[in-house]
Amino acid sequence: MKTYRLLINGERFEARILEYTPNHAKININGQDYLVQIEEDKTFEVPKLAEQEKAVPMAPAFSSGYDPGTGEIRAPIPGVIVSIPVKEGDEVKKGQTIITIEAMKMESEIASPVDAKITKINIKERSLVQEGDILMLLEGVEIKAKPAAKPVRNQAPAQVDVSAAAPDNVLRAPIPGTILDVKVKAGDIVQDGDVALVLEAMKMESDIHFQKGGRVLKVHVSRGDSVQESDPLIELEA
Repeated sequence: MKTYRLLINGERFEARILEYTPNHAKININGQDYLVQIEEDKTFEVPKLAEQEKAVPMAPAFSSGYDPGTGEIRAPIPGVIVSIPVKEGDEVKKGQTIITIEAMKMESEIASPVDAKITKINIKERSLVQEGDILMLLEGVEIKAKPAAKPVRNQAPAQVDVSAAAPDNVLRAPIPGTILDVKVKAGDIVQDGDVALVLEAMKMESDIHFQKGGRVLKVHVSRGDSVQESDPLIELEA
C-alpha cells in the first residue's frame, strides 16, 4: 500500500490504509496499527488492538500544494472533494477557503495562498483526488510566467480515470471501498466524463468518471461489492 506523509499541527505522520470494509478500517500510523470503527445504524463487532494510546488529531486547514510559477493548486492529500465554495472568475483573498476535502473522516479546508482570480476549476464535488492532482489554477500577483518543462510528481488528473496510456483499458479502484451503483453495462458506448459507477469510501459517496470514450467490454463489479485499491472495475474495448 502507498504511504501517505502528513504534517498535522507541526507533527509528521506516515499513514497507510491496511484494510477497509464498510464497518471498519485498519490504518497504520507511524508504525502503530489502529482499528477505526465506522458507525452505522447498528453496532458491528470489531476486534480491538492493544496499546491504542494516541488518537489521530483533527486535520487543519491546508495552504500547501501551490506552485507560484504556474498558479496550480494541487491536492496535499488523497481524499474526496466535499465542497467548492468558489467558481471560475471569482476574485479571492489570501487565506480564503477555496476547497474542502475529506480524508480518513476528517474534513480539511484548502485556503488560497495569495490574492488571486480563479481561472480554472479541474474538479467537481464528490470527486476522488490523489495527492498531487491539480485542483485549480489561480491568477495572482505572485504568479510568474510558467517555467520550462520540468518533472512534476504525480500529474494524474483530478478525477479517477482510465488512463489513455493504460494498454489494458481498465478502470481501477483508486482506494478501498464499496460499490454503491454501477452506471454502465457491457456493450454500452461511453463518453469522456461519463459516470462509470458510484464508490463509497471513508463514509463518502464518490462518482468515478471515465476520461476516455469507447465501448464497455466487461464490468467486473456489482452493487454491494467491496474492492481494494487497484482492483479492476470496468474494462473498455482496446
